[in-house]
Amino acid sequence: MSSGFDERELAIARLYAGATLELAEAAGASESVLEELGGLAELLERDPNIERALSSPLVDAEVRRELLETALRGRASDLVVNSLQVMNRKGRLSLLRAFIEGYRREFEAMKGITEVELVVAEPLSTEQRTRAQQVAEKWTGGPVRLLERVDSEIIGGLIFKAGDRKLNRSVSRELDIMASRLFDRASEHVQSLTPVDN
Repeated sequence: MSSGFDERELAIARLYAGATLELAEAAGASESVLEELGGLAELLERDPNIERALSSPLVDAEVRRELLETALRGRASDLVVNSLQVMNRKGRLSLLRAFIEGYRREFEAMKGITEVELVVAEPLSTEQRTRAQQVAEKWTGGPVRLLERVDSEIIGGLIFKAGDRKLNRSVSRELDIMASRLFDRASEHVQSLTPVDN
């Protein structure tokens, strides 16, 4: 699945993310840091001006440092703020979103979590999503992170995708199978009625 990130930038960001994860894991805080970074991603979505100020090469590094301190110190853990300050000193804050994504990927790799795309005809209820999560975990044999995508063309049912694996339980697939079987039966019937020349 495409992440929308430049792979070179993501590779660099994952170096910082991996170092942060190592420190977070040693402190027993890897999951809480993941949640913090998720909150930071939401903040960047709500206020694009913050991201512009942090990533712009026109903004002095000292100004960015003060912005990080003002905006995050006391609200986020010291580990997160300090990691971002390291990135600032190295001139890498333009990779902030890639860093957040990189941390998630490093975390999931460490915990053995599989990313599974879930394709549905319409958004699932909380109960349906819980059941889908259970099915996906049984299918993959471990914990998963579901990425739900709506595609009305499948009509109903579910499609699970993980890497090059696919579990298709959609209504459209079942209809295709039924149509294929009906066609095969009709072909067999027609052939039984057709005289064969010797």
